[in-house]
Amino acid sequence: MNKLANLSITRGFQIFQLFRFSALLLTGILLSKSNIAIQEIGSYEGLIFISGAVSFFWVNGILNGLLSQYKKEEVNKNVYFFNTALLLLFMSILLILLMMVFSQTVEHFLPNTTPRVYGLMLIYIFLNNPTFLIEHILLLKENTNGLLLYSILHTIAYVTSVLFPVWMGCEIEFVLYGLILLSVVKNIYLCILIYQESIFQINKKVIVDLLTFSTPLIFSFALAGSAEYIDGLLVSSHFGSDQFAIFRYGARELPLAVLLSSSLSSSFIPRLNKNNIHAELSNLKAESLKLMNLLFPITILLVYLSSWLYPIIFRAEFISSAPIFNTYLLLLVSRVLFPQTLVLAAGKTRVIMQIAIVELIINFTCSYLLMLKYGIIGIAVGTLIAFYAEKFLLIYYVKRKLKVNVNEYLAVNRWLIYSLVLFIVYFLTFKQ
Repeated sequence: MNKLANLSITRGFQIFQLFRFSALLLTGILLSKSNIAIQEIGSYEGLIFISGAVSFFWVNGILNGLLSQYKKEEVNKNVYFFNTALLLLFMSILLILLMMVFSQTVEHFLPNTTPRVYGLMLIYIFLNNPTFLIEHILLLKENTNGLLLYSILHTIAYVTSVLFPVWMGCEIEFVLYGLILLSVVKNIYLCILIYQESIFQINKKVIVDLLTFSTPLIFSFALAGSAEYIDGLLVSSHFGSDQFAIFRYGARELPLAVLLSSSLSSSFIPRLNKNNIHAELSNLKAESLKLMNLLFPITILLVYLSSWLYPIIFRAEFISSAPIFNTYLLLLVSRVLFPQTLVLAAGKTRVIMQIAIVELIINFTCSYLLMLKYGIIGIAVGTLIAFYAEKFLLIYYVKRKLKVNVNEYLAVNRWLIYSLVLFIVYFLTFKQ
């Protein structure tokens, strides 16, 4: 416990993200082990998927805007918590109204969903979105112990909310009742946090400034995070709910890779900003090599074992998810490339957005065309092509405009060897 108490707030926030992912993964595993029909599992995954698809970009944009604005604001900065909550609440209301107007369009992506279940999903989205502010308040107040405790309690409560109705033999709508109840409790805790750490004062300037500052971030998150939702929408609109469940249980990156690579990228942006950009390149190269030495062996092993592990961890029907999982694991080849770090450090955010638009076009086009020829696995391959294209376009920009060669920030030979071995194992073990 003493060691936990001495953890930095950054490490505490990373642990929280791991706990959140673990909760989603654990519920998926336990649901697959239950007696619930695969169609019901697909319905649950579809509801959670849509909830995230309509919210992730603007929630993340506003909260990242808060992180930036809060640290810059020196006077009366605690007013941001209350006004951010109001902004999240207003955006949630606007979203719910839009989803009510376009209910038939949204329901098209939710096979076998009744109007009652759809209404419960809207209530869950409305109540859940503002609660993402909780961990960001704890982060900004550097309350590591509170963040760790919240991580544990949230994980237990989420898993219980989903699985208890299933174990009691209830239908899928009772899972939503459980998640709604959890969201109510989280909102109560959010109100307590705001009462303790903020000022209950509506400040129109703060709200307008935060929304103005967050708008480019919202657009960037929508572009960057759209790949997962494009894939899911293609599957849900062209295949049944059982195939959607198969896809969702396979369409997962190695969470350790996503977390460590994004953390490394973020940590080097201010270092490259403050110092000469070339002075830190060797350090970035060394750190990325350490990351490769850790992540590639784990990924190669997972690709080799996935067909054997899936029926054990889940159940026999989900063995078809293994090739999809293996394809998404190949994203590691691009994850350990960091040209975007140099571009962001140079302040070229417009370039990031432009390339993100190109990536989006490539993703949809390739995924759709490959889906028509190869089925679900084609959607995963299309996403892979789009991710690779994004990184290579950034590498080209960095070399041409910033005059930095890729071998200055990447151990190219080691990366090529690791990538080659990963692809060889992938093709040797591929089964569709």
